[in-house]
This record gives sequence, structure tokens and C-alpha cells, in this order.
Amino acid sequence: MYAPWVVLHARRRSDDGRSESRLGVIASKRVGGAVARNRARRALREAARTLLREAGGPWDVLLVARPEALRVGFAERLRVLREMLTKAGVLEESRCPS
Repeated sequence: MYAPWVVLHARRRSDDGRSESRLGVIASKRVGGAVARNRARRALREAARTLLREAGGPWDVLLVARPEALRVGFAERLRVLREMLTKAGVLEESRCPS
């Protein structure tokens, strides 16, 4: 799944005794210099961490930042990631406020 500023890959993990979801964030040099890449990773990681607390079961989630990632505000980032995670099945529909 993708938005203009992020690509999402999600896979349900087999039951290995751990119940938490894992998150990976990638920002290539196309996003910008080291400072811009780190800022994009931190912003995506914080938004995803907020939402993954509601995840049902263990998931592996990978977010790939795109160059537009730094132009999106936190509220918009949360809204779009919530939609993407719901469509991917990571979040349940009932847990997402309208």
C-alpha cells in the first residue's frame, strides 16, 4: 500500500511466542541528506508506534519514506497510516475512530 509520501508493507507473523508487532522504517538518499532521512524516520516511527499499540496480534510492518514525507504534518501522517494499516488488516475497523 502506498501514499505519495510513504509505502507500507505488512505481514502477519507466525506465532513465535511474542505478541508485539515489529516496525522497520527505511529512508533512502532520495529523501534527502542524513538529517532529512533521520527526521523522516523519526516522524514515521513515532506515528506508527502510536498506532501499532492497537494492532491485533504480531505483525511485521515496514514503512518506506518517500521524499514528500517531511512535508506532511503529524495529524495527516496519523490519519493516512491508520487508513493504510486498517486496509492491510493490521488494525481492526472498529478500533479506528471516524
